[in-house]
Amino acid sequence: MAGKGIGKAIGWSALLAILFLPMMGEDASANDSTGFQGTGGIELTRTDVIEMRSEDLSIGMDEIRVSYVFRNVSDHPVETLVAFPLPDLDLSPGLTASAWTFPKPADDFLDFRLWIDDRPVRPSLERRAIFQGRDVTATVEAAGALGMTPWAPGAYDGYARTLDPAALARLRDAGLIRNGDDDNNPQWTLRTRYFWTQTFPPGRDVRVRHVYRTFLGHSLLGDVNEIDGRGVVGRLVGEVTGTVNATGDDRYCLDAATRRTVATVQAKYPPPAMPYGAAEIEYILTTARNWRGPIGRFHLTIDKGAPENIVSLCWNGLIKTGPTTFESTITDFVPDRDIRLLLFVRGKTP
Repeated sequence: MAGKGIGKAIGWSALLAILFLPMMGEDASANDSTGFQGTGGIELTRTDVIEMRSEDLSIGMDEIRVSYVFRNVSDHPVETLVAFPLPDLDLSPGLTASAWTFPKPADDFLDFRLWIDDRPVRPSLERRAIFQGRDVTATVEAAGALGMTPWAPGAYDGYARTLDPAALARLRDAGLIRNGDDDNNPQWTLRTRYFWTQTFPPGRDVRVRHVYRTFLGHSLLGDVNEIDGRGVVGRLVGEVTGTVNATGDDRYCLDAATRRTVATVQAKYPPPAMPYGAAEIEYILTTARNWRGPIGRFHLTIDKGAPENIVSLCWNGLIKTGPTTFESTITDFVPDRDIRLLLFVRGKTP
């Protein structure tokens, strides 16, 4: 029921007015896209005595905000490891093939910020190198190469020139460095996470809040009618562009009404004009449910921007609550799918 019923509950495919991106030039290629990755929330060590009383999730183009309330239902304090994993980054495709657009060019590329009971906390940051399923962090770190990241000054070849030649040769002999986009292209996956130790006192709520920048993907659209929703429209880092879901399902629940709305606008602007670009956001809900029972109260907010833009997602019961927000509240929530937003973003056309 996308495209109608705004102000009422919106069904599985939601037509929302949301977000704005800079204009697309007429000479831009319809295949131009930037990579993105799904992000999610914090992960606890498995426990059967800590409940998640509530989770408030707000998703927008600029940032993602998550607030939790946990309670230890036992009669004794519980200390557990809590982690926030950043998306895995496979460095082997090189610097240009993956077309990453990081929210922040740094080890903490999501600019993660954390508060516990409203007090700011500085967690530890861990980086690991994974190669063919093996942890090769010690080898890469001993060679001084753990900092070979896409945002490093001079990129991979420039960084390689700072390494001991013998150490670099050992990495190459082990298959950890190969020729690619650069002569010294890392072959490992960079796995990064924040972590901290959290104590949950018995019978008391603990509020955990974190904020980070959205890992957003962009793609120019030559013809919106070519989108079938079964594959990623832009580039999901770690997947081949255009890869379809194994089930053939529409990952965005893109319905006929939404297609008609977008196609009607496109028809007014013949090529080479591109009235729409695409933006994609993925939020992972289905992993690491290590607390006791379901989420007592789950509240989702989608933050909109420019009214001429459109987003489609698979979610039931979204209600327009203000000029720029759509919300949904679910009790006793057990996530069974991740959140994937496809945003048709109006550019400035002649």
